Amino acid sequence: MTNLSIEPNGFVRDTFRCLHNEYLRKNHTVHAYAEPNGSQKKTSPSSLWFFCMSHMKNLVDMPFKDYIHPEGDLYNGYWDHCSIEKGTFDYDLMEEGKVFPTVLYAHHETILTVACIVKTSENPDIVTGEDQLALYIYYPTEDNIEEFEKHREIE
Repeated sequence: MTNLSIEPNGFVRDTFRCLHNEYLRKNHTVHAYAEPNGSQKKTSPSSLWFFCMSHMKNLVDMPFKDYIHPEGDLYNGYWDHCSIEKGTFDYDLMEEGKVFPTVLYAHHETILTVACIVKTSENPDIVTGEDQLALYIYYPTEDNIEEFEKHREIE
C-alpha cells in the first residue's frame, strides 16, 4: 500500500499541482470523481458523497478507459476507478501521450493533478483494431512522478 503519511503537505502534492498549472496553458481541464471501492458500505462517507455527486453532476462512466493511477486513496474508501464529468474529456479523441490538467474530487479532498493518455496493451483492440488507450489520472505519490514522465508526450 502507498505510504500516504507525507501527504497532503509534501513535495509530491506540490509537484503535481505545478504540473497541473503548467498544462493549464496547453489543454482543457478534466474533472474526475473518485468512485468508492466495492467493499464500502452504502452509508460510508465515500459512498454517500459519490451518490450525491452522481446526481448533482452529469458523470460519464467508461470502464477500462479511465483510471486513477496506480490506485485511489484506499485508506479513505476509493479504488482506481473514477467517473469523468461530461464535456470535460472526449474519449473519441484520445492520443497517446497527450496530457490534461485534472481536478480529482473525493469526499475528503480535491487534488490538482494531471492525466495522460496511455497505451494499455501492445495488442490492438480485437473488435476495432485500434490501440487500447486509457486516461491515467495520477494520484500524487512519489512513484507517480516517474510514471508520468514515462507516459507523457515528449515535446
